[in-house]
Amino acid sequence: MRHLIGIDLGTSSLRAVLINEMARTVAIAGMEYPTLTPGKNWAEQESEDWWKAAKFCIQKVLKQAKTKSSEISGIGFSGQMHGTVVVDRKGRCLRRPIPWVDKRSVKECEFIKKRLGESRLYDITGIPAFPGFMLPSVLWIRNNEPEVYKKIYRVLSPKDYLRFRFTGELFSEPTDGCATLLMDVTRRKWSEEVLSKCNINESIMPRIIESSAIAGRVTEEAAQETGLKEGTPVVAGGGDQAMGAIGIGMINPGIAASVLGTGGQLITTYKKPVLDPKRRIHTLCHALPHTWILMGAILSAGLSLKWFRDNFIKDTYKNFDRYAQQVPAGSDGLIFLPYLLGERTPYMNPELRGGFFGITLAHNKGYIIRAIMEGVAFAMKESLDIFEELGVRINKVIASGGGARSKLWRQIQADIYNRKIFTSNQKEHSVYGAAILAGVGTGVFRDLKEACSANIRYSLSNRPVPANVEKYKNIDRIRKAIVLKILEATKQ
Repeated sequence: MRHLIGIDLGTSSLRAVLINEMARTVAIAGMEYPTLTPGKNWAEQESEDWWKAAKFCIQKVLKQAKTKSSEISGIGFSGQMHGTVVVDRKGRCLRRPIPWVDKRSVKECEFIKKRLGESRLYDITGIPAFPGFMLPSVLWIRNNEPEVYKKIYRVLSPKDYLRFRFTGELFSEPTDGCATLLMDVTRRKWSEEVLSKCNINESIMPRIIESSAIAGRVTEEAAQETGLKEGTPVVAGGGDQAMGAIGIGMINPGIAASVLGTGGQLITTYKKPVLDPKRRIHTLCHALPHTWILMGAILSAGLSLKWFRDNFIKDTYKNFDRYAQQVPAGSDGLIFLPYLLGERTPYMNPELRGGFFGITLAHNKGYIIRAIMEGVAFAMKESLDIFEELGVRINKVIASGGGARSKLWRQIQADIYNRKIFTSNQKEHSVYGAAILAGVGTGVFRDLKEACSANIRYSLSNRPVPANVEKYKNIDRIRKAIVLKILEATKQ
């Protein structure tokens, strides 16, 4: 039987999944790695940590499934978006990769806005300038590490670099390329205008191929290190949101995914690029031709709970649910703003800061945990509201990401969104989507629609509770007023 491997290079861990030719999951493995903070507002990762995690997870799924490497028909990739890896002619990293959570490039974002104009930049790329994206990170390297910049042969997204380690080939593809601030999102190619006005030579940008195209084959060296068979086809893959859209079956419009991972995303698909005149959401390329993804993104979703766990209460997330379930909806007036890293949608403000409001002596750890869950859901709802404002109809919301494992957090989303929440029978959406795309690229599956429709099912998980819906509407008005006051104060 033919098998496929999907690899998802996440922000904090790498996941690998092995599926069979019927698109059923056979084995899955994961490995965490650290994010380094060598300076204030800096974030960096080690590329060798990614490679070690990839080798470990591949060997583990092959062992779990008792599958021979000769039975692997193809490999696909998913990965954290926006990040930056700079390499020399031999593909060696010239410095540590800069992931999307990095905030050092605020000045470079202002430079980009002035050179292109915020409206023009958004019209071309479909995304606003924000620290941690590839273009401002590259400009930061040019401004602060000129000797590194002079040696750059190619600039890569994280998963494109990891794929290079398997194939020795340097490529990009539309779903990750459109998250760089360097791509024309409508034409699905590097923007000559952006590159020219930012004085970047297009020669350092990798050639773009389609997400389902064969990007190379496993080299002899990679085969020896991973246990894979030399010559195994490797598909280009895509950014984690596009691969998550495939893994959740988001092929046609009308379905939205509420993704609670390290960050949070509200995503849906559309058959044309929809641009927000207020520049609050991201318009990205889908792996499907002539299809786009609309995404609202917050920076601190699951990260907010992790911050509280790591710094204040060493406990399990399962116990977090138990504590928070004892607290009424609305947390008795305790409001949390999850702006621990600034915020994207809808404020696009890296300087925005979070906090707790309305805290009293009566609030214990259960209240704080529930308030964090509610604060994240309120922040996510703003993206859903923008979709509706733009005329994008959402018929079904699917809970996704690590936060979807929490029944309480799903219920909170149902009540705050005032929508039914569904779950999918496929739990690891991005890595599963990468494996599915590998099957399409290698001919195991005829197309994405065939693979997804045959294997992805939805189940109703949570219905909104009317009393909670009304309570949350009132809290949301208070919350928005607090944020408005904060934004007004920071402008003075």
